[in-house]
Amino acid sequence: METNEKKVKKDKMSKKAQKVTHKHEEMPDFRLFNQTMKEVQMRPDFVPEKQRIDMVLIHQRDDKSDEASRLIRKCFEDKLRRRYNFVIKKERIGDLDYKLLHCPFRSLCEIAQFVNLEIPLNEHPDEKSDTSEGCCSFVDKFINAHFFDDETEDDYTGPFDMDRITMYKNYNNPTKFFRPATRSFLVHKILINVDISKDLKGYSVFDSLEEDADGCFSCGRAKSLKELRDAENDDRELQKFNLPFLIMKKVYKESVVLHEASDVGRNNDEDSAFEGEDPRELEELADDPRALLNRSWTKLFKFQPLWRIRNYFGEKIALYFAWSGHLISSLWIPMLFGLAIFIYGLFKSINRRIQYEEKHLNASSLLDTIKQSFDNEVTPYFAMVICIWGTIFLEFWKRTENSWAFLWDVTDYEINEPDRPEFYGTTTEYDPVDGFEILKYPMRYQFLKYFTSGVTLLFMVLVVTASVLGVIIYRVLVTVDYCSVTSPELCLLTTTIVPSLLNALSIFILGRFYDFLAVQLTDWENHRTQTKYDDSLIIKLFAFQFVNNYSSCFYIAFFRGQFDEDGIVGYGSRYRDQCEGSCMSQLSFQILTLMITKPLPKLCTDAIIPSLKKWWRKRPSWCCRRGDQEPEKKKREETFLEKHVKKENLRDFTLSEYTEKIIIFGFLMLFAASFPLAPLIALISTAIDIRIDAWRLLWIYKRPIAHMAQDIGTWYTILNFMTFCGVVSNGFLVAFTSSWGNSFSPKEQLWIVIGFEHIALIIMFIFAYIVPDTPAGIALKKRKKKFKMGEAIDKFQRSLEEEQHRDIRYSEQDWSSVPRQEPHRRVTYKSPPSATTATDIILERPTELHYQYQDGGYDNSAYDRNYESQEYIITSPVRKLKKKRRKRTRRNSVEDMPDRDIEYEENFPVGTSAKVVLRDRSDIDV
Repeated sequence: METNEKKVKKDKMSKKAQKVTHKHEEMPDFRLFNQTMKEVQMRPDFVPEKQRIDMVLIHQRDDKSDEASRLIRKCFEDKLRRRYNFVIKKERIGDLDYKLLHCPFRSLCEIAQFVNLEIPLNEHPDEKSDTSEGCCSFVDKFINAHFFDDETEDDYTGPFDMDRITMYKNYNNPTKFFRPATRSFLVHKILINVDISKDLKGYSVFDSLEEDADGCFSCGRAKSLKELRDAENDDRELQKFNLPFLIMKKVYKESVVLHEASDVGRNNDEDSAFEGEDPRELEELADDPRALLNRSWTKLFKFQPLWRIRNYFGEKIALYFAWSGHLISSLWIPMLFGLAIFIYGLFKSINRRIQYEEKHLNASSLLDTIKQSFDNEVTPYFAMVICIWGTIFLEFWKRTENSWAFLWDVTDYEINEPDRPEFYGTTTEYDPVDGFEILKYPMRYQFLKYFTSGVTLLFMVLVVTASVLGVIIYRVLVTVDYCSVTSPELCLLTTTIVPSLLNALSIFILGRFYDFLAVQLTDWENHRTQTKYDDSLIIKLFAFQFVNNYSSCFYIAFFRGQFDEDGIVGYGSRYRDQCEGSCMSQLSFQILTLMITKPLPKLCTDAIIPSLKKWWRKRPSWCCRRGDQEPEKKKREETFLEKHVKKENLRDFTLSEYTEKIIIFGFLMLFAASFPLAPLIALISTAIDIRIDAWRLLWIYKRPIAHMAQDIGTWYTILNFMTFCGVVSNGFLVAFTSSWGNSFSPKEQLWIVIGFEHIALIIMFIFAYIVPDTPAGIALKKRKKKFKMGEAIDKFQRSLEEEQHRDIRYSEQDWSSVPRQEPHRRVTYKSPPSATTATDIILERPTELHYQYQDGGYDNSAYDRNYESQEYIITSPVRKLKKKRRKRTRRNSVEDMPDRDIEYEENFPVGTSAKVVLRDRSDIDV
């Protein structure tokens, strides 16, 4: 009885699971594409496709105790072979099995068409001859020769269509048709969308899971799989069994995209696995993308090769480096202005101290002199310049961003963005756009999760506030109780340097903890698209990092010594937290400490620790090698795999890097009036950091999966927010905190704030209005692109129609003059449709067919049913049939089907095999 109930439940959920239909899993019609590619392969300039390794799946060696995982892997890999024709090879190294995946060209084209990918056309832009002469031309040539090393592509592109493959660039070379980053993107898109939830039933996975209660997979993971499979109500989770899900359930250990083999690795030992290389393999290194990137990208005084970065790592990472480079270029003017103001303030501070106080400077007085040099009468002008610079920086970045988005063909990417593979639903609904059924997650659950995330964020903000308050209490207690009995040097150390370091340490520890917590909360919120997921995570991280990094600075700038007449937390008036001298100088030193110490942990994890690990790996080669042991020679592929698997994953690279840079940008914008050297520190740290990032992307970490992006997303909104907050913050700093503003009355100080903000905002609005978002050259190229795409389609259509209408007919008396390359053949059919039904004949060899009805007419009728493809043999040539119809009998009788006359472009001998395809609703163009 219980067994029957279980079967009924399984049948119900099996039907429910089959409701969800995915467009990419439907087998498309490849006939025209296959026919075109066969014609292309016969051309002399065709280059056969090479079987490169697109992805590596790693798992523990198959074990009988984990039979469920083995069956699930088999089901997943079988579907890759069956549905997408993947070539999967197996390598075994130690206790791990490596599945080397190669995706064929046709499957890449299919998924490229599914995501509406933009592909370069054969139409090339009009090349303009450079006739400029003189100084500018000489300077441009000098810069391009010594500081610029990139490959600029300027091809017209269009949405990819498999049936029009010959319209696109490199259609005769499948290996080079897609860029390395595009191949990575498309293969990853296939793997995260292959759903085996329906296919597992045929592998008896769940039956084995029920019997094996003690197996590794069944102890927790099997239960979750069964719940997804056998849910009884609509509130249970429905999710795709794709690659991320299988990695999460430990079916696979990880997936790895291999770096391209590089000759540079033999010199720096990063990827040197070339002991027994094949000379034919060394020829592939002639096109060495990592060596080309290493030649300019890791060099400090060369421009970044953004096109090469995009071609190898994808648009998302390339846009981050484009934004970083734009930030560095724009920082030069405020850096020079700020440096001049600091030198002016330092000169005045030294003169004032020598003239009125001391003839010599000790350590304490030198530090006070440096602090006072940041606060002078030129400060308000520098604050105004920084506020205006922030708007100019963002407006010109918007232009740069739109230019790159157009040149890299990702302008409309987010419009066509698919669902995240991790997204799950509790029921299904029809998509109002295409009518397909999609997963749906209730909004009430979504709001509940958003509310929980908000409460958690608020709690972490309170923890940050408590940590800042603790550092303040420490500083006040030490200043009152310790400085009176110790030397000025130790007092300076314990009251100024130690609190700043404690605050920096608190920021680092709490920031790392909340980074982990924010990822877990965002995963739990279950966002449908990757863009929404990234935006939610960015908002959480920034909201916390804003409070974590800037709370101590805001306290020193606006609240220190203002509201503690009874002492800090009620200790008495003796324990008041007051600024020594001006609070502006204390704020300057605090920002200096944070801007210098904040990049240090990242420098250690990104550069120092990887360098030490590299040195440690090389150490046995010169101190621990035994003379009687010869190095084991391994195959190049195995060694290459081992070295890549040992590297660390890069995780979400752009998220951490944007967060780091924008926090530095915040110090620059929010507290510009207090620290004129902020642009200099930001420029130096950013310039060094992107070169370290380039080095570790190329050689230290595993290759990240390429992702597309049309902009920097929510980070631009955050930058706008920081710019606006900078106007308000600097206005209050100039009026209430600086020594220049303290000479005015409170009423005048308030008018200074209002005047400063209004002047800055008006100038910012004017710049935002007059600077167009898209450069004129890019706007013109967009118009040309639409025109060229339409022109290419028309040209392709005309050529196709010309080939289809080569219908040469011969009368009975002209039969003797029929050329041998245009013979007439008769085709017979089994189980044919009615006599008035048109047929589609596809030969195994590439040819264009034309259809002629026996009485001279043509028939384009539709079929009532779909017939399967079968193989038939062409009979001997015949002359023109007599103009008469056969008598119609039963529908499925062979006599119901009249003979057809078919003309061929090539001379096929008698007995040539032909494939007959009877299509539903066929529309034959004759």
